[in-house]
Order: sequence, then structure tokens, then C-alpha cells
Amino acid sequence: MSSERYRLHDRIFWFSAVAVAFFLPVFGRVVPILILILILNWLIDGRFVKNIRHVFQEKRRRWTFSFALLYILYLAGMLYTTNFGYGWFDLEIKMSMFLFPLVFATSPWPLFPEERSRLVPWFFVAGCITGALILLGRAAVNEYAYGISSSFYYMKLSWYFHASYLSMYYNFAIGFLFLQLFQQYHRRRSIAILIGGLILFLMVMVLLLVSKAGLLTMVIIIIAATLYAWFRLKNGWLGAAISGGVLILFFIAYLVAPVIFSRVAGAERAIVSAPVRNRVKAESNADRMAVWSTSAGIIKKHFLFGVGTGDVKDALLDGYRENNLIPALRHKFNAHSQFIQTFVTLGLTGFLVLLASLLLPAINAMRRGQVLYLVFLLIFTLNILFESMLEIQQGVVFYAFFNIFLFTSSDADSRKF
Repeated sequence: MSSERYRLHDRIFWFSAVAVAFFLPVFGRVVPILILILILNWLIDGRFVKNIRHVFQEKRRRWTFSFALLYILYLAGMLYTTNFGYGWFDLEIKMSMFLFPLVFATSPWPLFPEERSRLVPWFFVAGCITGALILLGRAAVNEYAYGISSSFYYMKLSWYFHASYLSMYYNFAIGFLFLQLFQQYHRRRSIAILIGGLILFLMVMVLLLVSKAGLLTMVIIIIAATLYAWFRLKNGWLGAAISGGVLILFFIAYLVAPVIFSRVAGAERAIVSAPVRNRVKAESNADRMAVWSTSAGIIKKHFLFGVGTGDVKDALLDGYRENNLIPALRHKFNAHSQFIQTFVTLGLTGFLVLLASLLLPAINAMRRGQVLYLVFLLIFTLNILFESMLEIQQGVVFYAFFNIFLFTSSDADSRKF
């Protein structure tokens, strides 16, 4: 009887996980409910009680739980903070960074059979495609039925998602699909062609979202995929097809929607532009550079331990006020880089833990040939250079879930080459 009950809990765990993967790029507001179901199932299951001791005995479980260390530091940051309201709110937003390591480290292993591990990224891809079609349909209605201009671009297209976060989702799906393309190219050409079509579709979405970090990430993925096809697979035709297809896509995009590339040109102008103090109108590139400069000043004053979990927002706003950064103050910008945001909040200690939580798994993934996990870590690291991705749930859940999933099931889903 107990074995049947445990099989039921395992199925609920599996369905909750794939539902999180699917709905994250479709309708993020349902994701907290799915996480709650996963947690309740874990509690009712009860096997975590006897598995807790294994966390201290088994290296793999210990490393899994170690990903909760950054959250624990944020919790410790409440000891020297004054704005407890914002601090507890921030801890609530970041809760997945503690819950997923705890649940996965204390659940029965293997968490997923190999065939199920391989399906989770496909559910995420299905969610990306479904969500993209919904966004395009909504944009078409707004553009042609209600006359709302530019509905197919940037924030008007991404709806309640932030364009940078949605681009990150699509880029991870593109990276995964490239790995599938390389697997299927010599096995089933028809499947490879279908996968190629999905890649191009998601690339179009990244172009339309016009996130500079997203565009940069996509270009790096394309270059890496082309080099992989040429030098690792030694398939010049495939490499040429990838690079040629992408160049045609970019050329068409330039002719049809030059606004996509105007935002990229704006970034170059911002680097050589005049100082932004006393400027009233917002400009994302110049504002980001000014915010980084202000953050650097705060870091110098609170180098070791930061300003504390609850005081980071107040410290940044005070810095904007002191430097007359009116747009940043009006919009209450965060640090626009998770590395800088964490450094301001938790000091050198938090910065090093964040860096280690990305660098050490990446090194291990390279040694073990775990390509998909490495792709995920590189994409996330690129994006948090330019956005504070762990300050809202769209970024927190994406990182917390896929990082733990890929780490714990990497033997099954790494697609070693």
C-alpha cells in the first residue's frame, strides 16, 4: 500500500515539475500555485524526513542543497537591515532559491527516470511556442483591430512579461533545440528540419522583443552552434546552413523592422554620450551606466557585507537622489545587474557566493560534457550581467528550477557529445 502511495507522490512530483516548465513562459502567474502543489506533495509524501540525513552523507545531495546558500545569506542580511518590510518581501520573491534545493536534495533519488528527464526541456519548449503564439495573436488584435502601433515590438509584445526575461526563456529553448538538431541531423532529417523551423521561429520572437541582452545572447548562441557544427561535428554543410539561414533572417528583419537594430545602435551612442545627471527623460542605456556608477559608490562604502537585504532599495534611491539621476529615481530602478545588485545587498561575501554558484557548476559541466547544463548557465550568466534577474519571480523561478533540475538530472539530460 505504501509503495503505491509513493508512486502516486512521484507522479504528482513529475506533473508539478513539467507544469512549472510549461507554464513559466506561458502564464507565469500560475507558477506559484504549481510550486505550492509540489511543496505540499513533498510534505505529505514524508520521505524527506529520513532523507535529510543523506544530505550530510551523500556528496551529490550536499551539493544540491548548497545552491540554497545564497538565499541563506539574504536571510542573514536581515540581521543588519532597517527596512524589514522590503526585506521580507524580497525574501518571499526569492523563496524558490531555497525551496527547490531543499525539496530536490531530500527527495528520493533518482528524481526522474531518464526518459522523463529528457521530456522536461521539451515541455519548456512547448510552453515557449504556445506563449509566443498567444503573444503574436494578442499583438495582431491590438495592431489591426484597435490600431495600437508597434504592438509587435518590445514591451507591447511581451505583455505582462519583461522583454529581457522572455528573451532569456526563448534563448534557452533555442540552445536546447540546437542540441536536438545536432542529434537528429544524421538520424531523421525530417525531424531536424522541423527543429530548425522552431529555432527560426523563436529567433524571430527574440528579434521582435528587441532586448539588447537577448539579442547579444542569441548571437553568441548562433556563433557557438556554427562553430560546433564545423569543428566538433565536422559538418561544413550544417554549419553553413545555420550561419546562412541566420544571416538571411537578420537581413529580412533589417528590411522589414529596422527599429530592432535602432535600439542596438542606441547602446553605442549612450556609451559616448554626455553625462546623464539632471536629465529628465529616461534612456535605458545611459540610465544603466549611471546606475552602475552609483552602485559602485555604495559598494565602496559597504564592501564586505553590503547594506542588507531590506535596505538595498533605499540605498540605491538615496544614491540616485544624491547624483540627480531623475529617471532612475522616478522609476525606482534596481542595479540592472544581478552581480552588482547582490554586491550592494550582501557585499563581497554575497558576490562571491553568486559567482561560485555559477562558475563551479559550469566547470563541472565542462568536465563531464554536460552540454545542456552548460548552455543554461552561460545564458543565465550573460543575462544577469545586464539585468537583476533574481529580483522578480520571472527570473528567480527560471534559475532556481532549471538549475536544480539540470544539476540533479544531468547524467540523463546532458546530451554528451
